[in-house]
Amino acid sequence: MALDTRTHSSPQKRPLDSSLHPEAYAAELRRFTARTGRSRAEWERARQYLPSGVCSNFRLMEPGPLFLHRARASRVEDVDGNSYVDWGMAQSTLLAGHAHPAVLDAVRRQIENGTMTCYPHPRTADVAEIACGRFRLDQVRFVNTGAEATMYALRVARGATGRDAILKFDIGYHGGSAEFWKGKAVVPLPPGAPAWLGQEVFSAGVPRSFLDETVVASYNHLDSVEDCFRRHPGRIAAIILEPVVFNLGICLPREGFLQGLRDICDREGAVLIFDEVKMGCKLGPLGAGEHFGVRPDLVCMAKSIGGGFPIGLFGGRRELMQVIETANVQHVGTYAANHVSLAAAHATLTEVLTPENYRRIFALNEALAAGYRDIIQRTGVDAQVVTIGACGCLFMTRARVDDRMSYARSRTNAWLRFWVGMANRGILPQSFGPEDIWTVSVQHTDEDIDATLRAFREVAPMLA
Repeated sequence: MALDTRTHSSPQKRPLDSSLHPEAYAAELRRFTARTGRSRAEWERARQYLPSGVCSNFRLMEPGPLFLHRARASRVEDVDGNSYVDWGMAQSTLLAGHAHPAVLDAVRRQIENGTMTCYPHPRTADVAEIACGRFRLDQVRFVNTGAEATMYALRVARGATGRDAILKFDIGYHGGSAEFWKGKAVVPLPPGAPAWLGQEVFSAGVPRSFLDETVVASYNHLDSVEDCFRRHPGRIAAIILEPVVFNLGICLPREGFLQGLRDICDREGAVLIFDEVKMGCKLGPLGAGEHFGVRPDLVCMAKSIGGGFPIGLFGGRRELMQVIETANVQHVGTYAANHVSLAAAHATLTEVLTPENYRRIFALNEALAAGYRDIIQRTGVDAQVVTIGACGCLFMTRARVDDRMSYARSRTNAWLRFWVGMANRGILPQSFGPEDIWTVSVQHTDEDIDATLRAFREVAPMLA
């Protein structure tokens, strides 16, 4: 049977420009290969049983995936015995850091009383009450992943409005549900850029009919949103977006953009959904609505609220969430609100993500960013650092990056030199590509920052 490859390309990033690989970088590649031999052997073994040898396509990266087998606090160790300061924190999941003692203690206590029953547990309402109070939500439902949270939030919005179409943005990622895998292609795609930026449909196997009700606007461009509503009058149920895009580094909303979306939704009778799966808890104890002063109708969260265990939620205004009770909007899930994940979330939200810890996290993040900026200035690297809350990223350009075209003009092909050089010095600066970010957890230390900046002083000349 022939595969349909007409509108789709490989999930890999575009090949890097070999002219940008000086001898110093070639030496770094040789060093990386020499110190990660067991990872490469594990990868070859895994490829016999797993497509590409990994269980999520983004984990396949040049010059080959690292296989990790131990993680504690702010550090991870690979199968070759190399230790790294981890700033990627599991795709920005672990604001609590790796294996936080308070989370592990809560989980151990729960496991002694069972892992799941599919019946309600008193802690279900406990965690729901905490989440509603903390994130200013009327009601919530728990799920297992961020992808489930966004999928069900859309179902609620459609059930409440009686409309089918949704509006998403060109650089937004909202999980694996097929209706989200549509964008606007950047052509030609620069070397080293994420392959999905060059595609209108991000994956093969997604029927076009699934995307017929998906309308795509340009992030940070209100005129494109207005145009979508003009072209689809009375049909758009919801606007869904990351208030701060954490899917292409950090793209901050322009002044008035979020309020403009709120005004459009109020005028058009559409639901405003904030996808805070990746950014949730990173801006402080409250949600993005309070941070930016723009209240969404529904919110999706996951990742950091679980302290390393799989849990997510969707919730918001009572009159919207009530359609689950009154309008046959179905939300189901065998593992939803399982007892172990609830125990982890309860400990994370009450014992780990405290106001004191937030003050420390934010101070560490600013110290790390300031150190990066000082080295960039001293070495003349064409780069900039962007931060918000607990997170930051390194863009290989000095020009502002806040939409897909400005990102595409950055030097994404220089990022791999940065990552390999830092990894060789015991630092994982971000996760898997130039579109990723770093996250400062409650378990990072001043010593971690010192080690990172020492490494960057050696690596920065390769990026100039």
